[in-house]
Amino acid sequence: MAIATLGRPAGDGAGLVRHTIGNALVVYPAGNMTKAARNLAMTVAPDTENDLVVIDLPASSPISMWESVARALPRSRRGVRLVIGARSRETTALAGHWLAERLKRTVLVPDGLVVQGAGGSLFVHSGQGSGWVRCSPGRPPKWEAKRFPRPAWDGAVVPENFPTSARGLAEQLPGGVWIRPIGDDPQLRANRARLIETMPCQPEYLTVVLGSPGGVPLGQDDIALVWRVLPESVRRRVRFVQYGPMSVPRGVLGQVIADAAGQEVVFYAGMPVGPAVAPEIFTVRTDGSPGWHTYARELAYRPRAAADAPVGAPTVLSHRVPVLGGREVSPGVYWLSVDAVVEVVQAGLLVRPPAETAGLDAIRSIPAVPDAHVLMFDAESQDDLSRMEYLAGELAQRLSNSVRHLSQVIGARSLLAETQVRPALPRAASGVADTKPSSERFAEAATEKMPVPVEPAPAAAEMTAVIRPVAGPAVRPSAEESPSHQQDVRLAAEPVVVTGPAVPDSLAPVELPAPSALPADESASPAEAPAPVDAPLPTFASAPAAPNEPLPAADTAEPAEEPVAAQEVPEPLPAVARLQPVPTPDATGSLPERGIEDERAWLRRTLNAEFGTMSNSVARVLSEHPGFQGALTRSSADVLTDAVAVQLYLTARGKAVDDALRTAEVGPHVPLARCVVSGLSRLPTHRGPAVFTATPTPGQWELFRSHKLVTEWGFLHALTEPPAGGEDTADVLVWSMTGRRTRLLETDGGVAERVLFVPGSSFKVLELAEPEQDGARGRILLRELAAAEIDADGRVDPNRISLDELALNSLRRQLEQWAGGGSQVQVDAAAADRFGALPGLA
Repeated sequence: MAIATLGRPAGDGAGLVRHTIGNALVVYPAGNMTKAARNLAMTVAPDTENDLVVIDLPASSPISMWESVARALPRSRRGVRLVIGARSRETTALAGHWLAERLKRTVLVPDGLVVQGAGGSLFVHSGQGSGWVRCSPGRPPKWEAKRFPRPAWDGAVVPENFPTSARGLAEQLPGGVWIRPIGDDPQLRANRARLIETMPCQPEYLTVVLGSPGGVPLGQDDIALVWRVLPESVRRRVRFVQYGPMSVPRGVLGQVIADAAGQEVVFYAGMPVGPAVAPEIFTVRTDGSPGWHTYARELAYRPRAAADAPVGAPTVLSHRVPVLGGREVSPGVYWLSVDAVVEVVQAGLLVRPPAETAGLDAIRSIPAVPDAHVLMFDAESQDDLSRMEYLAGELAQRLSNSVRHLSQVIGARSLLAETQVRPALPRAASGVADTKPSSERFAEAATEKMPVPVEPAPAAAEMTAVIRPVAGPAVRPSAEESPSHQQDVRLAAEPVVVTGPAVPDSLAPVELPAPSALPADESASPAEAPAPVDAPLPTFASAPAAPNEPLPAADTAEPAEEPVAAQEVPEPLPAVARLQPVPTPDATGSLPERGIEDERAWLRRTLNAEFGTMSNSVARVLSEHPGFQGALTRSSADVLTDAVAVQLYLTARGKAVDDALRTAEVGPHVPLARCVVSGLSRLPTHRGPAVFTATPTPGQWELFRSHKLVTEWGFLHALTEPPAGGEDTADVLVWSMTGRRTRLLETDGGVAERVLFVPGSSFKVLELAEPEQDGARGRILLRELAAAEIDADGRVDPNRISLDELALNSLRRQLEQWAGGGSQVQVDAAAADRFGALPGLA
């Protein structure tokens, strides 16, 4: 809370009185104390060395009023710490120096804006040289500190904000240092306010907060720069807190920093809140709000002896007692019964036999889930496992209120199989992209530092009037492979990091034929025919017919003079339901590790004059929304290009992009799709049920029954409310975690309630019900898989139930609510064909 609000309307200069409230003495005109001054005095921390005085005077008080202030102060040999509101820095400094000479006492005054932090701390920060200033009789003023009470590390920290990279900034806070993205948007301001109000200024430990919820991910280089400017004596006092997204996965971040620093680093298991001396630790949800009250408080990560050395579990340095009255057997381990102990681990608690079980170090490495406390059990034999499960369930009922309602009892081995997403850590200098699942990797790649642009490809014949993929056989597993193996093969190929040349094949000059020039032979390559010279600006036409449907003849202008009686044209075969082929890195719409500077340049060249027209209208839209203002000030060209790509894709011209992505072919649809993915990353996230309708074929129903895990390689379109009308026979509900709302960039005739899932999103089939003969509609209930549910090999445990039950119950309740009536979405006929494609199916 800024203390500038302590000022008051001009008064009549009535006599001043003093009154002690809490830990401060308030000096104010008789009978006219402001509420702000009273609240400050009641909450401010005590000053053990000085008399803490709150000056509550009208903003326009004359200089002569300070003589009344001097007479109102009690006589003492102690110094005086003044908190003065609604005064300029010059006036405050002058008043402090004058009072020091007048009272013959040391006076400390704030040179800058005073911000009240958690625990009654006072933080002075208004640019260069701001802070608490000590004024002594007969001596010049001297800078004292930024914070009161002054922590042991305050003077050793760089007192001003400074950039850590092209997109990162180290900002001073009352409780420590915040490494955050550059910019100033409403979400960032809300995150700052939460840190100021809740994170205490600890006297012994410097809290370094990493990232901002909802902001762009920062890299380990931002952390390394702050680490280097700290003296060695302060580094031992640093406690890191991950607050927002980072380019390094949460479960790996501590080890990566320790390896890069070459010494032990300590992380809090969450965000410290409460008293400054011994704060409580709560996990941090993705939106920045507090999660559950952790048992592990501090986690120490030690550097590995070699880059390829196995990764060990972090050491729990401090913790809170999990069992009331329990006796500690070893650090963090307490007796639970005669045959069991409970151990504090970073994910929560572990109930196990007294003798350590196999794989215990891997279980200790499981990172905490911000939204749920995990109460695990583990044992070697089945009998012991049943006993440990029983004791864990009993212990769950004895946990404190801050944890009990968020606890889940689960087997440690099954949880380990779900959360272990990395086989090894990379070298500190080489990045960590290859250790992450693709769904997390492509989202973070959108904000990675771009390389120096290479020479762009020639603009000639880059994109013609038609995007038409080659019709060919689908790439799918052989019939001998089991369904589970097929799932593993599909998901194992999901990582889509481009490791080839700086300019991919998809950006090379492309020549595609006009529809009338296509040869009748389906195996012929479109690149073999010349592009029309007068091709207009990009108009994305519909995809070709299904592979088993005949293509139109090359010349259809004149009918044949005589029918060919000897040959009968066969009836087109029905479409065969199949899974989408897994694309190569050059054919996927997911973001490459190298960045998309080439794709953006390609799009601007291809659209040419049309890009200028569209960017003007898009810029007006973005400027009206504060969330984009910070991004526009940093890289307006990139933001506008991505937003134009999204708006272009949302029109009817983007329909062919969906069709082409699902064929896993390389073409000009790929760079456009990547720009769209980058643009969607700046739009609001939709968490919760999304819906669309479809009419699955019998083969598609069978595929969903035999494949519980599917990956969509195109964009999946859904709605926040059910569509009105329509003749589809089934409702498809998706529990969304990363779907993006497109309302901001929808054009006239668009769908404001649209939710888009980006290419590479994986879904789990929770429930299927085919339509009944009595008219009951069918339903398909899906859950979007989180990045942590996919391991480094792309495999997902199909038996996970911890999140499935929650999503399934929520989707069922939502389905019942929608069935009872309510609002429905009117989808224009021109946009209706964008909805209804079943995820993962071709």
